[in-house]
This record gives sequence, structure tokens and C-alpha cells, in this order.
Amino acid sequence: MMTSAKRMLIIGLKREPLDSGVAALRAQGYAAVGAVGPAAAAEFDARDFDLITIGGGVDAAPRAELKARFKAQNKDVMLLDVYRPIAMQQIAWALRRSSVEGELASAFSVSEGEDGLVANATILRDCRLRLDIYRYPGSSTEPEVVRVVEASVTPGAHAFPFDEALARDGFMAVLTLNGEEHHLHRLGGQPR
Repeated sequence: MMTSAKRMLIIGLKREPLDSGVAALRAQGYAAVGAVGPAAAAEFDARDFDLITIGGGVDAAPRAELKARFKAQNKDVMLLDVYRPIAMQQIAWALRRSSVEGELASAFSVSEGEDGLVANATILRDCRLRLDIYRYPGSSTEPEVVRVVEASVTPGAHAFPFDEALARDGFMAVLTLNGEEHHLHRLGGQPR
């Protein structure tokens, strides 16, 4: 079923996954175009799009610059941070969320704790929470997904400690709420 957001700019760092994602969106009837890297994305104007996604491999500084520039061009454009293994789910949810009650979490981050790392989430409504670490051990090019926690949670601040060793080869911490809302925190490393 087509949604109101039809024009999409997909920004990523690698040509092959970017092209396959754009092709999948076009097959669903969206007018999607891709840009490899933040420099290429600078050629586009946010007024030409309803949704702009920025891949998880884009570093924090260029990501912030792109977001500021795109919002200055079009305050109504939807900006979405995505991560390739779950990007299609993220886009589908973002296009649906105007018809639901709104987001289930207002904040998600990972910080250093006493005995390792701590994932911090501010939950707005009762929901089912899942926290996964996507890692690339050794020379693997496909992520290994390690489940940290899965539980029902109530509104408020929640902290989930996990072993720092999980983040050693970790690239992305992914918080999933009710199986469809995703929040990302890049742990480090480079995407493969």
C-alpha cells in the first residue's frame, strides 16, 4: 500500500547495498534515488523529497551537517537514521508512524558504566523492548546479532548494562520497540 511519502533520498557509503535498497523501494512504487557519501548528498535539495535516510556508516559530524542543511532547506522533510540490516523495516515504520500514537522512546544512548557499557533508554509508553548489538567479529562482512535484553517495560528511564567485550567488534546498538520502532547508537568501528 502506498503512503503519503513518495520521494526519497537514500544516503549510504557503499554503492552495492545502496543500489539494492533503492531498487527495492522503487519496486514498491517510491521515487527513490541514492547518493554515495555525504559529499554526493550535498548535491541534492531537501525540497525535492518527503523522506531522506542517512546510513549508519556516515560519521557523526557529516551526519549532523547534512541534517542541519536539509532541515534549513525543508523543515517538513522527514530525516531518518538507518542501518542496512534493518533499513527497510525502519523506512516502513517511519512512513506509517503518522497514523500511530507517536514514538515509544524519546532518547537512546550508550555510555560507560561501572562494569562495562550501559544502554540508556527513555520510554514514553508501555511496550516490548529488545536491545541487540550488531557486531562484525574477525573479517566477517555480515553482522552477528547479540541479544542483550528482551523485556516488557513501562514509561520512564531504563538502563541495561552489557559487557564491553560485546562492543569490541560492535558497530551498532539497536533498540527495537514493539517489533517495529528502531533507535540506533553507533558503537564505533566501520561498516563492512
